[in-house]
Amino acid sequence: MLNNSIRLFTVRGIEVGVHYSWLVIFALLTWSLSVYQLPAQIGRLPALEYWILGAITALLLFASVLVHELAHSFVALGRGLHPRSITLFIFGGVSNLSGEPKSATTEFLVAVVGPLTSFGLAAIAWAIATVVDEQRIAVVASYLFFINASLGLFNLVPGFPLDGGRVLRAILWGTTHSLPRATSWAANVGKIVAGLMGAVGAWLVFQGDLVSGVWLAAIAYFLYSAASASVKQLVFETRLAHVRVRDIARPTEVTAPPGISVADLVESYMLPHNLRAVAVTDNGRLIGIVTVSEVMKVPLERRSHVSVGEIMASRDKLLTVTADTPAIDAMDVLTEHNLDQVAVLDNGQLVGLLSGADVMHQLQLRETLSPSR
Repeated sequence: MLNNSIRLFTVRGIEVGVHYSWLVIFALLTWSLSVYQLPAQIGRLPALEYWILGAITALLLFASVLVHELAHSFVALGRGLHPRSITLFIFGGVSNLSGEPKSATTEFLVAVVGPLTSFGLAAIAWAIATVVDEQRIAVVASYLFFINASLGLFNLVPGFPLDGGRVLRAILWGTTHSLPRATSWAANVGKIVAGLMGAVGAWLVFQGDLVSGVWLAAIAYFLYSAASASVKQLVFETRLAHVRVRDIARPTEVTAPPGISVADLVESYMLPHNLRAVAVTDNGRLIGIVTVSEVMKVPLERRSHVSVGEIMASRDKLLTVTADTPAIDAMDVLTEHNLDQVAVLDNGQLVGLLSGADVMHQLQLRETLSPSR
């Protein structure tokens, strides 16, 4: 699921899209190339031609980033993982893999192929720049050589979750035989690297190089935030590793028939029982769920005239989880599909509802009662 992104196409089941922030950096990069860099390296050309070359170069740059991310995804696919999507955004690209690698070897191969791919693209660009006599092509190829080589080198920096940080985690994992410990150490190294980058960025600003300094500081902030998020995700997965949906789902004690009005649903079911979601059943069979979100879409003056069956999310469109589903996987379903609630089934029968708040409450409870775990 590509949230806040524009879907482009699908490759081998992997959705590819661009985050809205990409549009900003694409425009800025095209402007910078067209107005400053290309005119300084190529002889006098019409302004329109500079803009066309700038846009083509920017697109080739992001195509290089896409190839880098596809390399990660294809190797992950070959190693039994399931890449779901690739998103290009303001700082580069992100491959969304479902779950963690099952071995240090898989982690290493998936991580290292990205920088190697960038170096391969840099070699191709260098060869084109060297062989081709056409100045415009040579200049664009030289720029792509520099960018891809820089991308490869930058991603080898041992700052988790950059590729180099994941390579470091794979090595630590293989050495310690503990993924949580390796992740924690690699993330801490990532924070140190981010701190150093931020310091260099501040120094550049004081030296008068405002653009480079702010840009480096922004990347440092992103890296630090990503490393911190990785540690939080590790805590989340570790504490809930053995928790099943049946352990935390709220039993379905109140259900509503589809024929009552939305007004009756609010006054007789939601408010008296303090419910944000109500399962809709017909002779004990789950046929849908209606939540606060659906109710809010109905104007107050219309609620007495609209039935629950008209606004509920019907069973055929309803995402469900089983009682034995790991809580972590259920949380992924809620997050990926932006759901308030998900129905819990046991042998096909409705037994409860689960929300993201239920999962987080369980996490907080475990942190409070077992802080050292």
